[in-house]
Amino acid sequence: MERLAGDNGRVTLYEGLPPYINFASPSGFLGKQLAQDLARTQGFPQSLRDWSDEHRIVYLFSRGLNLPGNLVFGNTSLQMELELRKARATPVTEKPLAYLAMATALKGSAYGSSVGGEQPKFLWLTEDAGHVIVKFAKLGSRMAELLPLEHLALRSLAEVGVPAARTQLLAAGDYVFLEVQRFDRVGLNGRVGMLSAGAVDDEFFGKRDSWSEFAARCVAAKYLSAEDARHVHTMAAFSELIGNGDRHFENLSLLIDERGEYQGIAPAYDILPMRYASIGGGVDPDLRPIEPKVGPIGARPEVWEQASRAAQRFWTAAQTETLAAPLSDDMKALAAENLTAVWEFVAPLVPAHPAAPNGAR
Repeated sequence: MERLAGDNGRVTLYEGLPPYINFASPSGFLGKQLAQDLARTQGFPQSLRDWSDEHRIVYLFSRGLNLPGNLVFGNTSLQMELELRKARATPVTEKPLAYLAMATALKGSAYGSSVGGEQPKFLWLTEDAGHVIVKFAKLGSRMAELLPLEHLALRSLAEVGVPAARTQLLAAGDYVFLEVQRFDRVGLNGRVGMLSAGAVDDEFFGKRDSWSEFAARCVAAKYLSAEDARHVHTMAAFSELIGNGDRHFENLSLLIDERGEYQGIAPAYDILPMRYASIGGGVDPDLRPIEPKVGPIGARPEVWEQASRAAQRFWTAAQTETLAAPLSDDMKALAAENLTAVWEFVAPLVPAHPAAPNGAR
């Protein structure tokens, strides 16, 4: 398949689907839901793993509604997008009940093990935040504690100057909801181009090693600025300091302008203490303190200083902040231990690191 690139009208020939089409194709919890629906109505394979490139093309050009990024594929999907503009945005006061109804409906859908282990979520349109992704979990579960922690993590990054997706935490019925504002949308109808780091790396580098190494390659290729790369390094360092080992290449993205040129790193998203996430079968990992490593981030004092400020804000808020879905006493006790672990790890890396009051800061 051919793609007309933005640089000097260059044409690229791919053996399979171009990265921007693979990126827009269904994936994760939402994609597996779509696969089940299309299996019943269109005869598609029930599992996304069994989809061919032809299945992806048929879906994108006939059912590709509200896809990530700014591309719309084909006239049928365009008509669906125009119809979506007539959708009613949910007022703030109605969100809890609307989200509860959606979570209840999804709970009643028999998707079986095909979506096991995926974080349940749905797309929504709200008056205050526009287009959002809403994650949800049953109160009392481990994920019901991790969603508030994701809220605090993204806020903590934003507070130290790292762009991050805006979130809101709500609770209704037996569920906690994390509303994540989509950064690939502007208001009710505007769209912003984006590609995952995975799509970019697959096309130009073929490494998929670490966020920091990817950022360095992008700077060398002039796809990202030095400031963008520093944000990526800080996201990675902060992840080390909160126990987020889930740093795969779909959890990092680049923004794309209307000409197809890279416009910087996208706001941080999906950053949370995945060290403590359920591993399936009702099994939750023990709440053990973090064990951060320098890794490919390297000895970058300015990065570790910024990341540690965010991590200190994060673990302090986990202990003290009143949340719509309260954290357990065990999680708060762990947060205190992790606050100490952050200071002890970062102190040798940041020469001007302040002394820790009462053993942690």
